[in-house]
Amino acid sequence: MKKILLSIIGMMAMSGAMAQSRISVHDPSIVMDVTGSTTNPKYYIYGSHLGRGKTYASGNYQIWNTFKTGEENTGTSNSLFADVNGKLINFKDAYGTHVIRKVKNSKGEEVAFGNFDAHGWQFQGNTVQGMQWAPDVIYNKTMKKWCMYMSLNGDHWCSSIVCFTSDDLEGPWVYQGPVVFSGFQGSFAHNAYAAADDWKHTDLAIATGETSLPARYQTGDSWGSFWPNCIDPCVFYDDDDNLWMSYGSWSGGIFMIRLDKTNGLRDYTYTFPYQRSGMTVTPGAADANCTSDPYFGKKIAGGYYVSGEASYIQKVGKYYYLFMSYGGLTAAGGYQIRVFRSEKPDGPYKDCLTSTGIDAVYGKYILNFGGDAKRDEGVKLFGNYQWNSMPTAEVAQGHNSAIIDHKGRALIVYHTRFNTRGEEHEVRVHQLFVNQDGWLVAAPYEFSGETYTHEDIATRQLYQASEVVGDYQLMAHPYRQNTAAKAYEKPVTIHLLADGSVTGEYTGKWELVSGTSFINLTLKGTATDHSEVVFKGVLTEQTIDYTNVKALCFTALSSSDGLATSGGASLQTRGLSIWGTKVKAEGTAIYNPEVPVSIRKQLDDKWYNQAGQLVDKSYKGLVIVSGKKFVNK
Repeated sequence: MKKILLSIIGMMAMSGAMAQSRISVHDPSIVMDVTGSTTNPKYYIYGSHLGRGKTYASGNYQIWNTFKTGEENTGTSNSLFADVNGKLINFKDAYGTHVIRKVKNSKGEEVAFGNFDAHGWQFQGNTVQGMQWAPDVIYNKTMKKWCMYMSLNGDHWCSSIVCFTSDDLEGPWVYQGPVVFSGFQGSFAHNAYAAADDWKHTDLAIATGETSLPARYQTGDSWGSFWPNCIDPCVFYDDDDNLWMSYGSWSGGIFMIRLDKTNGLRDYTYTFPYQRSGMTVTPGAADANCTSDPYFGKKIAGGYYVSGEASYIQKVGKYYYLFMSYGGLTAAGGYQIRVFRSEKPDGPYKDCLTSTGIDAVYGKYILNFGGDAKRDEGVKLFGNYQWNSMPTAEVAQGHNSAIIDHKGRALIVYHTRFNTRGEEHEVRVHQLFVNQDGWLVAAPYEFSGETYTHEDIATRQLYQASEVVGDYQLMAHPYRQNTAAKAYEKPVTIHLLADGSVTGEYTGKWELVSGTSFINLTLKGTATDHSEVVFKGVLTEQTIDYTNVKALCFTALSSSDGLATSGGASLQTRGLSIWGTKVKAEGTAIYNPEVPVSIRKQLDDKWYNQAGQLVDKSYKGLVIVSGKKFVNK
């Protein structure tokens, strides 16, 4: 549909687009300050390498500010961390001595906890700087403290997850103790321990009662074929107020253990059997089909070195949803978010790609991302894409967190890279909804203050059929994108007609579900006569990215088998996500840097970037000041 070609910059100049302050936090984990305001609370994100930011709810999760800038550098004074006596220390010294000295072991007996130097556990030569990965922060209701769970990575799986506590979300954080270790196999030297008997410097005996290193852990270079790397923690409460932690990465998969609410560490009294393929057996040598282990807990996803990391679990409505990041994190690595669900916090977690669902746990190695994938698995929320209003495509989205905010809106928070900006990355936030079949669907555009919750969608008809009729830009998110080439999707045009039919790039029919804001679309491609596919979704009004233009949108997920086509290309359709946005004259704006910029002169000489966003004078690149362009170096 080629109606009116407008410059998105010019359009934003006329509409006065809201200023945004983008932030680069890798692996962002969001948390709401439950101890502060209930009407306009603060939200924080923490990420790898001590990345951090904060915003008020009124900022719509787009305007973020860093805090304690520079304290991620080892040479600076530090107020983010303190020792056990409360003295401020640099983060490089924060892992040596912990608070907790006694715990209850697997038999319920109180035993000495010793002292576990997390930096000392790292593979010999690894340092703390650059190895503090993917923290997750939660308010412990029993301790009445904030708990930060951080993974301290080391080569050869010599990693650990530790717990810090604080009275304030901005710190200082005090090392409470370790939660779980990986890489104990007697093969690799650590910073503070020799290779031999390294397991004695872990909590293995406390958790399992073992008096020697079991054969199943003596794997050498093959550790990752069987057991997890202790990184990427996610901590959450279940409906019974139990505290759980999922963790792990590619390697042996994602595991889960229960935590002790009184100290934030592992609940050693909650034990796990040794199971193979879900059946309790006597342990022997290492087995990749181990699904439960006395030390590592219960396996809930992955295994066999299949891609999948950054587990995050969030309860929305009836289900616990498990988010996973498949692929590699680089711009051409194929990072993408997949979703599974379960009625129980510890699984089993399954998708909707078969009638019974595919389990998130793998029983053999299968390539699961990119153009050469051998199996599609998990609901793919979205992939690489570019709306007409966007100056560049967003690619390699992943390592997300999720939250139900103070107004009951479900949100997903992740970092994205771009097809033209190397490995630069920025935080993005989209709203999540639950469709009729109980599956999460993501809103097509960034969250910008929309008010409706998934409960509103399910119980209120917010839009009449006459409002829905019109021309739409539609975007599909197929599974097997050529992510190695940074391929991305662009929209095509369909028409929702008053008689309930659909024409354009896809044909079929549409209908509203009475009394709700659910929409059903039955579509098939025009290039070939493939079977129709039913998509179940929600209607919501959003602001088009990089504009102040409002548009009616839908986001939907297929619930039937078959093939649809766009320009003749076949798509896996069961579990396929689609987005649609209603087109208006102003909404057809296409980003065009060649069109002259028209910004009225500002008395205060405000600075704009080439997308029309207000920026400060530290911004590097093309800027517009008083209607004139120049490059700020």
